[in-house]
Amino acid sequence: MPPSRIFFGWWVTLAFAAMVFISTGVRFTIGPFLKPIVAELGLDRASFSLAVAVGLFLYGAFVPLVGWLVDRTGARPVTIAGTLVLAASAAATGLVTRLWQLYLIYGVCLALGLAATGPVVASAVVARWFWHRRATALSILGGASMAGMSLLVPVVMWLILTIGWRATYGVMGLALFLVMIPLTVFIVRDSPESMGLVPDGWPADRAASHPGPERTNVSEAVQTASFWQLAGPLSTCGFTMSLLAAHGVPMLTDHGYPPMLASGALGLLGATGIGFAVALGAVADRFGCRPVLVWIYGGRALAFVGLFLVHDHAAALLLVAALGGASMGGTFAMTSALTANIFGRYSVGSVFGTMFLVHQTGAAVGSWLGGFLFELTGGYGAAFAGGGAILAAACLVSLTIDERSRALPTLSPVAGGR
Repeated sequence: MPPSRIFFGWWVTLAFAAMVFISTGVRFTIGPFLKPIVAELGLDRASFSLAVAVGLFLYGAFVPLVGWLVDRTGARPVTIAGTLVLAASAAATGLVTRLWQLYLIYGVCLALGLAATGPVVASAVVARWFWHRRATALSILGGASMAGMSLLVPVVMWLILTIGWRATYGVMGLALFLVMIPLTVFIVRDSPESMGLVPDGWPADRAASHPGPERTNVSEAVQTASFWQLAGPLSTCGFTMSLLAAHGVPMLTDHGYPPMLASGALGLLGATGIGFAVALGAVADRFGCRPVLVWIYGGRALAFVGLFLVHDHAAALLLVAALGGASMGGTFAMTSALTANIFGRYSVGSVFGTMFLVHQTGAAVGSWLGGFLFELTGGYGAAFAGGGAILAAACLVSLTIDERSRALPTLSPVAGGR
């Protein structure tokens, strides 16, 4: 059989894109569940938000370990185990009757499953397969993430209204298993070297020209300014996207919008972000990742504040959501691509995984603070104003990113390396 003309890295990218689509969708669909769970379990929004915050923080806390395992043992066993945990935890969330059960199943077990199947694992593997088109490939993952938010939030809202929140979690668990296990077993491969290839499908005689060494230890990476110039702004992404995921639909319904319109607006935000995310990857491959990252944080600050300020006008809400999609995707793609460029493509799992812990710390604070400030002030104004402010600060910090390579020479070069 003649070899495929399509570089196998693209199949790996598409497989991970499908997994990121569904796993990210699970994380972002928490907003539609807030009101029915709070009502049935007799909770307040602050208590529910704290359970979500614990899950978000532990999700980030598990990722550095998962990234380290991926860098050293491979993605397939990690992703298979993570899928089993994630599917079982999603289904079991629909059975909770007490707050402590929500903490254990959603806050701990689901977080572990997400860590082993989410965008960090995908980015770690995809970054190994590409050099010249790395930002484009990683942006496909970003587009899939936005697609998960855009399509699954309204679908989940419809399921909750149709079959109830408990059955909806059961459906989600089954879908996770049926989609992700076959993709991992039959398509995912850990690196081009494992198939006798080199990044971007370059022939072996060009391996010597591959620029830059492969790996940087996390302990050395965290001592560089570049690490914190990437990780600091990433925490604002976590804060604001978590705030939007957990409280965006409740905020919009509090403003008088019907539930399906509120979830549809967030879906539209993600839908327009899909195409923009991939386009931004192509732009970054041509002009660099740093200016694209600056645009993303700055544009997102404006969109974030706009979603809160639009009241009682469905068309204006949908317009803000549509325009906001231009900046809602791409932070992970640009940050992971810069991580590979600066610290080496075999360091993305561990180094970017550690950055992701910073991201999830921000996410935990955003989810909890949204509920806390709501109970304190009776609204979401303070939380969303703070989110816009820190995104503007992230835009300014991104202007200063030092893109020089920090990767150290390895003693045992790999194919495609130096």
